[in-house]
Amino acid sequence: MVNEFLKKYQGELISEKIQLKEDIDLLDTKIKEETKFLTLLENSNESYFQEFTPRDINAKNNKKAEEVRETLNSLNDEMNLKQQSMKFYDSRLSEINALLTNNVISNKPINNSSENYEEIDKNDLSNKNVIKDNLKAINDLILLDPYRAQIELNKLISSL
Repeated sequence: MVNEFLKKYQGELISEKIQLKEDIDLLDTKIKEETKFLTLLENSNESYFQEFTPRDINAKNNKKAEEVRETLNSLNDEMNLKQQSMKFYDSRLSEINALLTNNVISNKPINNSSENYEEIDKNDLSNKNVIKDNLKAINDLILLDPYRAQIELNKLISSL
């Protein structure tokens, strides 16, 4: 029952993490666009004769550049918050993975050579179920954390 709850919670965290990753990617794109736009505005303000004129040549561009700088500051602040949230999800998912692997290991049946044929079949079936559950968990990790999925797969292979 606890394993089912943890798996459900893990699934919710994974879906929220995927959504957060998409938000971070979108925000990163916005930051890059605004940075390029700011660079373009600043380059258009570089007039060779600006020192010789008594008035401001590109007042509108300067005002727009200041607005873009403020927007960039707010976008960077938002990015920092989302990255902190991503770290939170990563830590929670690693804790849940550790709990699930500990529970799966403690629930893993031990084969004794003195067991009869029917009991061996039951243990083989439960081993298959454990392996199937582990592979499902690894499948969930592949997109979010391929390195962690590889580690979990290597653990599963070595336990066989």
